[in-house]
Formats: sequence, structure tokens, C-alpha cells
Amino acid sequence: MLFFFRSILHFILSNSRHGTHSPFVYRLADEVIYASAKQKATGGSKSDLLIEEIAAYYGVAIKQDQSVWSGALDVSIEKLDLEEVVDLQHHFTFLFLRDIHKNASTTKMWNLLSKEDSITITIDLFYFGIVCHREGQRKEHFKLRFPFWKY
Repeated sequence: MLFFFRSILHFILSNSRHGTHSPFVYRLADEVIYASAKQKATGGSKSDLLIEEIAAYYGVAIKQDQSVWSGALDVSIEKLDLEEVVDLQHHFTFLFLRDIHKNASTTKMWNLLSKEDSITITIDLFYFGIVCHREGQRKEHFKLRFPFWKY
């Protein structure tokens, strides 16, 4: 029940694409996250479908194995510690971290990651977070609404 209320609070406090001041994140939000779907997607969870769309947009393959250093890594935040995430962000285009608000410990971990100086961009979509390292980008944390209406 608490998870449900936290999801509603996140939705109220988060931004749409218009609340972002980064051209990179605005483009991601506008062209992928909030883009109109031509048809309703079937199969898979909503998070799975959105992660697949983001990866396809950037032309990267999604991996579940940390030892293959390329593309995008899709993993639960519970399986990593702060140092691992800092290291992995340099080897993958995107880190899709699942369950970032599953419980108090995962939320605490996500908050630590979003404040970590060596991590450039974090995007909180409530059901999962995105970590990406971009050279020349100043450190920013974004809280975006998950596009429930899209699926």
C-alpha cells in the first residue's frame, strides 16, 4: 500500500518533458518516453517495453550480464553497490536500474547514486532509473513521470 502512495506522490512531484533543462533528456523524453505510440504494445511489463524503446532509439543492445561491457545494462538496483554502479557507467551507454523505489534501502541507494559526483545524469521514472555518463554534461538529476497512458 505504501508503494502505491509513493508512486502517486512521485507522479505529482515529477516533471514532464517540459520540466527538463537538458537538451539530451528533453529529446529522450519528447521522442521516446512521451512520444505517441502508433499502437498499444502487448506483452511484457510497461517498464520492459519502455526500456526496449529507449535502447532501440539509441541503437544499443540490452544486456543482463555485467561482464559484457557494451550497450545497456538492465539490472535490479538490489544487485549492485554504489562503487559497482560508478564503475559500470563508464562501460555501458545506459544503466537501467530496476526497483529503485521498491523499499527504503533501494530508495536510499538511488538517492546516493543521484548525488554521487562521478555520475553525470540520473533519470527517475519511479519503476526504474536510468544512469548515463556523458562527457561535457554537467551533473543533473531528473524526476520524470512514467508514461502510463502510452501502453
